[in-house]
Amino acid sequence: MSDDKAIKIILLGESGVGKTNLIRVAIGKEFDPNTRSTLASSYCEDKIEVNNKTYRFFLWDTAGQEIYRSLNKLFIKDSKIILIVFAINDKGSFDQIDYWYKNVKDLLGDEGYEIALVGNKSDLYEVEAVKQQEIEAKAKEMKAAFKVTSAYTDAKGFRLFLNETLEKYIKRFNPEEYKGKSSFVIDKKKKKDETEKKKCC
Repeated sequence: MSDDKAIKIILLGESGVGKTNLIRVAIGKEFDPNTRSTLASSYCEDKIEVNNKTYRFFLWDTAGQEIYRSLNKLFIKDSKIILIVFAINDKGSFDQIDYWYKNVKDLLGDEGYEIALVGNKSDLYEVEAVKQQEIEAKAKEMKAAFKVTSAYTDAKGFRLFLNETLEKYIKRFNPEEYKGKSSFVIDKKKKKDETEKKKCC
């Protein structure tokens, strides 16, 4: 089971938008073209350094199929960063953003977390079904940051966006004040020679 003292990040979105591969590349693994649709929520562990302190976080992968949606509500609980993912070649996945956003608002309210949109599969620009203007308008409506990227060709860009979102959350909410609740800081001196075991979905 995951450590509830680490920063919890959850990726939400329809089946097939690439959530699993975004998580893979975020933790330094290679893109896997044979990745199957996620049938059960799972997580991967990693860490980030901000202001000379190292923070642990978990990236939660969720199932997008309608049959599993009720279960996803359980995993949204206690999330501190929510990434709603859609595919730019799939207008239907973009249209479902409101559904996922409503779930977040219903369960978490209006404060205490960061939320962002991620338009995946930018490498498929030739079959683009969602325009940049639509993405910008939706992000403005949600008061959320957004990133158009590709787990296949832009792993570095997605990792940078994820790190920026984490830094924004850390600086805005100061997780050290929530030690014992939702996040905690690793003592770098104590952990210097300790190998962190990674779990991966």
